Amino acid sequence: MTDQNPWTGQIQVLDGSGATRLTEHVWRCYDTVFGDVADFATFRDELFERHAGRDGFRLAVAVDGGAVVGFSWGYIGKRGQYWPDLLAQALEPEIVDAWVGGHFEFVELAVLPAYRRSGLGQALHDRLLDGIRVRCLLSTTDDASDPAVRLYRRSGWRRLGILRPGVQVMGRQSW
Repeated sequence: MTDQNPWTGQIQVLDGSGATRLTEHVWRCYDTVFGDVADFATFRDELFERHAGRDGFRLAVAVDGGAVVGFSWGYIGKRGQYWPDLLAQALEPEIVDAWVGGHFEFVELAVLPAYRRSGLGQALHDRLLDGIRVRCLLSTTDDASDPAVRLYRRSGWRRLGILRPGVQVMGRQSW
């Protein structure tokens, strides 16, 4: 896959039970892209399957040659969960009141290096949010030149505040 070959493959969107059948495949892609979780069991138990059990969980996944080459996932966030409560401490109260709770948390977006700059990231983003009709939130770097930030801005996301130094919270209305 190169810059000149736009992504034309299929992207499947799965709910939690469908997604957990792909846990190991998603882990391989996740580990290659992020490398921030110690091992498969930790990823499975403390991240992916916990998220897959949440209300409104969706996984958009791209497969090429039997391997997951990119994915995105999210779910409905609620007060009382770790990240929404962290946002409640970090953001201005009026932002929290308007955006946090009942929102769609855009948790992850990953594309293997060989598939980047093919439009796959945009396609995964769009498929994950297709049909979502609530406010959406994510956190990402605050580096405006970062490819992910550029993708989010092109897709209608805007900065809502700072989560911690170097990390911004972005929001998008999906209706």
